[in-house]
Amino acid sequence: MEMNVIIAGEAGQGAFSVEMELTETLSRLNYHFFATKNYMSRIRGGHNYHIVRIADHPVHALSGGIWDMVVALDGETERRHRPDLREGGIYLSREMTAAVAETAKEAFGTVAASNSVLVGIILAVIGVSAEKSAEAAEPGRAEYVRKGFEFAAKWKLTAAVPVSAAAGVHRKFDGNQALALGAVLGGCQFVAGYPMTPATSILDYFVTLAQGLPLHFEQAEDEIAAINMVLGASYAGLRAMAATAGGGFALMQEAVSLAGMTETPVVIAVAQRPGPATGLPTRTEQADLAFVLNAGHGEFPRIIFAPGSIGEMIALSRKSFALADRYQIPVFILTDQYFADSVQIVEEEIPLQVDSRQYPEFDGTYLRYRLTDEGISPLTFPGLTAALVKLDSDEHDEEGKITEDRRMRVRMVDKRRGKRALFEKEAVMPTFHGDPGAGMVVLCWGSTKLIVQEAAERLTAQGTPVGVLHFGQVYPLTREMIAPFGLEGKKRICVENNAGGQFSRLLKSELDLGVDRLVLKYDGESFTVDELTRTLKGLLA
Repeated sequence: MEMNVIIAGEAGQGAFSVEMELTETLSRLNYHFFATKNYMSRIRGGHNYHIVRIADHPVHALSGGIWDMVVALDGETERRHRPDLREGGIYLSREMTAAVAETAKEAFGTVAASNSVLVGIILAVIGVSAEKSAEAAEPGRAEYVRKGFEFAAKWKLTAAVPVSAAAGVHRKFDGNQALALGAVLGGCQFVAGYPMTPATSILDYFVTLAQGLPLHFEQAEDEIAAINMVLGASYAGLRAMAATAGGGFALMQEAVSLAGMTETPVVIAVAQRPGPATGLPTRTEQADLAFVLNAGHGEFPRIIFAPGSIGEMIALSRKSFALADRYQIPVFILTDQYFADSVQIVEEEIPLQVDSRQYPEFDGTYLRYRLTDEGISPLTFPGLTAALVKLDSDEHDEEGKITEDRRMRVRMVDKRRGKRALFEKEAVMPTFHGDPGAGMVVLCWGSTKLIVQEAAERLTAQGTPVGVLHFGQVYPLTREMIAPFGLEGKKRICVENNAGGQFSRLLKSELDLGVDRLVLKYDGESFTVDELTRTLKGLLA
């Protein structure tokens, strides 16, 4: 069983607070859930809504637009969301939530207590006992939650079928929190950025982590300063990362090219949102793949990851730092507003040991850009040994001195470009989900992973087998990545949250792998399982 709840109102009315407290409490009660949000680019006013899908089984995607319960904090909710309330569903009108706020103010001295009262009402509706809810409540809010049960009893609010909790230990993450954790586990010691939705919470998490870990966070005056701070920290010997969104990354281009020339290890997280320019600053899209792929002038290698689940985000964020170090390149992590802001439960264990960096010894004969048989120059950092570490943004010789020698130029370009052949050997394989014998395979990347998987599961359960191939590494692509899946004889459909089919074009240019149909969405919203199931079913028909 499951229950889809939407909490809607103006920015500043507390809908976000209700979602955060509800998901934290559900996590403590061992419930499966998935939560996401749709918010406008303003501090107050407008219309925001928060969706929580609560289930007795694992759920990792937004199901659809039919609600089992609507909590209205403003009058606009009546017009927008009540028409999608299922027959027999529960509707908390604006008048009811206003009565909750008034009672909370009278009983507890603050209208903010109404958020916890609403949490209590929702918990009562899904079938949690008042005692368990009070035990799992946020510190100091047990009585507020109990008051919610009183309202639920008074208004006779109950679900047709209660939702049960599940056994086991559940950990609650959102996408940006997972990215930050993966970076810390990868040995990240320095982070810089300038706040820009939807990357800001990455920086927020690092602020908190930096208070108890050997990690330094710097909020720069702008994105240009941020990326150059990161390059400086990396040159000095720290594993370092920048986090931004597309508009901020646009300002980082020259420094990205600098990292390519100086072979400075750096990790850059780019949280995508609709553009161009300011676009839709609080909505979602997968439209920056081509941008990141071609970022920076000149030719130099890079790796681009686009994780699609919490576990994959932690693992690939972690791996990014080792690869940046090993190959002395920029490594990019692509996420987007939908994945960044979605909260879900992770059931699997997460290894928490922190990776460490090795600092080899060099003497005074050290050459920073030495041409080696393996194609990777030796990397060390100033002040560690007798080695003199030289660096220049101009083309340089093995020592690091500026050169215009044509033969040396060719040798240095070939060395830098040749790294791709090395890191292609450890490319992250895509993951296949579903029936290997299915005649149709849906190709996807990044945040669409779990949405596509659930849609494929529904179609398969209806008698139409569908396979899903998800790419967590989107560049470089190799033939070895797709060879095991026998795609040549299957109908291939590519699902993307952009208007141009950017990943499908990359599949064609890199692997000569064409697709039969594109399923694209670029209105600022993510796909839902319901709509994608309908679309894929129509293509099959």
